[in-house]
Amino acid sequence: MSAEEAKIRQDFSSIPSDMPVEILGEIEFVSGSPRVIELKDGQSLSIMATTQLDDTIQISLEYESTKQSVGSLVTESYSEQRQFLLRPGMRCAPKLGDDLAIVFRPRIIESDADTLP
Repeated sequence: MSAEEAKIRQDFSSIPSDMPVEILGEIEFVSGSPRVIELKDGQSLSIMATTQLDDTIQISLEYESTKQSVGSLVTESYSEQRQFLLRPGMRCAPKLGDDLAIVFRPRIIESDADTLP
């Protein structure tokens, strides 16, 4: 386990000790535009970050896996969706099923359309 992963596990104690962690770092988003991230073993993730009126960031996750274990049950396909709010600058560590936790810090950037006159 790297020092970075050990620190993450300390900061996010809800991640089980035997659950793999994928550290995605800072991800830039245009508000309301999804980013697709291909993970290992047939897992894919779509993340959308949208700035809210109170300056919080709404995160919408759509996760799909072609093989997933939930407890002792192994299914051939698994998907889940979830939404939550973050304050700007915060990191998050959502768990995807029972097989993976991802850690990232969203950063909203202006789109090219936002800067046009």
